[in-house]
Amino acid sequence: MLDKKTRLIARAAATTRVPTPARLVESDRRQKREYRIVAVSLYKPESDWIDYLTQMLQRVGIPKANRSLVVREAILRLQEELKEKSPEEIRNNFIECQAKRNLSRSDVL
Repeated sequence: MLDKKTRLIARAAATTRVPTPARLVESDRRQKREYRIVAVSLYKPESDWIDYLTQMLQRVGIPKANRSLVVREAILRLQEELKEKSPEEIRNNFIECQAKRNLSRSDVL
């Protein structure tokens, strides 16, 4: 016959639950909306404009508006605009936009 200590250890081992955190289960990981934190360099006027837009959205009734919301919306709009274009068309679009911006900056100076 087993002594009391051995029986208690055996029972504890048999009834111990193994935790399975949801974050470690593969199927749950695929269902979660994943995100990454990305550092982006902006010039002061661009950063100021994003802050202005964020404050304006908060004032007009979107209390959870933040910089991420503004940048994500800009990305979604850019995706929408470029989704049907070929890589060459996208390249040309960026070149044209940068050229227009550079011309408008030189007019101001």
